[in-house]
Amino acid sequence: MKKTFSILTVLFLSILFLTDGFSQSFYTGAIGVNQSNGGRQRVFSDNLTTRQIERISILVGVSTSAVFDYNEDQNSEVPAATVGSPLMSDFEVTSTINNTYSNLPPNVSVSYNIYGWTNDPYLLVKTTVKNNETSAINAAIGLEIIPRINGTYENDTLQWDASTLSLMIHKGFYVNAKFLSHTQKSLKLIPWTDPYANDSLYYTWLTQNSFDPMLVANAAGDGAVAIMGQDPVSINPGESTVFYYGVSIGANYNACVSNMALCIAKYNQVVPVELTSFTATAQDQQVTLNWSTATELNNNGFEIQRSLNNSDFVTVGYVKGKGTTTNNTDYVYVDRNLAQGNYSYRLKQIDFNGQYEYSEVINVLVASLDKYALVQNYPNPFNPSTKIGYILKDNANVKLSVYNSLGEEVAVLVNDLQEQGYHQINFDASGLPSGIYYYTINAGDFVQTKKMLLIK
Repeated sequence: MKKTFSILTVLFLSILFLTDGFSQSFYTGAIGVNQSNGGRQRVFSDNLTTRQIERISILVGVSTSAVFDYNEDQNSEVPAATVGSPLMSDFEVTSTINNTYSNLPPNVSVSYNIYGWTNDPYLLVKTTVKNNETSAINAAIGLEIIPRINGTYENDTLQWDASTLSLMIHKGFYVNAKFLSHTQKSLKLIPWTDPYANDSLYYTWLTQNSFDPMLVANAAGDGAVAIMGQDPVSINPGESTVFYYGVSIGANYNACVSNMALCIAKYNQVVPVELTSFTATAQDQQVTLNWSTATELNNNGFEIQRSLNNSDFVTVGYVKGKGTTTNNTDYVYVDRNLAQGNYSYRLKQIDFNGQYEYSEVINVLVASLDKYALVQNYPNPFNPSTKIGYILKDNANVKLSVYNSLGEEVAVLVNDLQEQGYHQINFDASGLPSGIYYYTINAGDFVQTKKMLLIK
């Protein structure tokens, strides 16, 4: 819901934002940042005078009616603070926010660590999102960015830069924003005069899986808003997920891109473990997990966590890490004596100081190939896409269709001759409304139907 302010509240907030009295800042000699208690980041091209970004803030979406955002929900949990002796960088500012202003779902807290290095023109930001709900959430996490190039709003140009897979903003001067630990999948660009600060639009844009064309905010006094999204991530109750993003500045495009390359190099250097691959292979009644790291810093080891048919993750094993190394390292773990089913795996990487981060989730089916089978989709419920698997005992003409609750066919996913074995296909329901859907496989004489739930 939107906030309703009294006149006194508006005056108070105006004074707060003008003075930045409830915030902490640093200037590296090449870029400045101001972090407010409420989770707002401002970016400067000098010593906190000329704003290039008015606000960067977090978005955490669970559904079209449950999105955590700066305007409606944030409240300070741990005030912004300057770290006196940073361990990873020359400068560091921290803060933690939560949803206690609105007390509306999702119940999450968000911690920031903003890192800077002397005379370097970029910022590295670590964002930790904790699930305070009593059940798991599938969180679409992204950023809301309002530029203010050279201290003014008019004529800012915003665009997806396909060559660097990032958001480029410019008006003579350039600013670049890029997801570092995850792949950006969505970018929505709008004039800020358009209505947008509501959960339904935020969630739709976070998960739209497309990139808007270039936008120029050319109306007098008009600014722009960018919404950057990535694939949703499952977070169990009381647990957290971490993602990193970078911000660079430059006098021109090439300088800005070069400075982001420096940020990426620094990210690869200081992030405790850089996971380069993570795969799962099923054979008979066991799954072999293989993963590789490019670098490790203070890595104690990896917990192997498993989920069966969308159940909660449980720890099933542990593999010791290499501590600190810049060499490529390969790991393997075999999960044995498994029943048939759809399994999900993730790694919990743990540092010597107890801090930890989760890998992305991978899925694998354990099943016998001596009979036909249709596998329950994953994830379920889902939005907007899910994976459907099936097993063919023999080569067969396969038709895999999706139906709504009225029995109307809404999609044909497969209609072809396929070879024996396990197959998996992605179903994208972006164009369909929320509801119960059924998917049916016809393969020779084998027919089977299962149910799935789309929640937007």
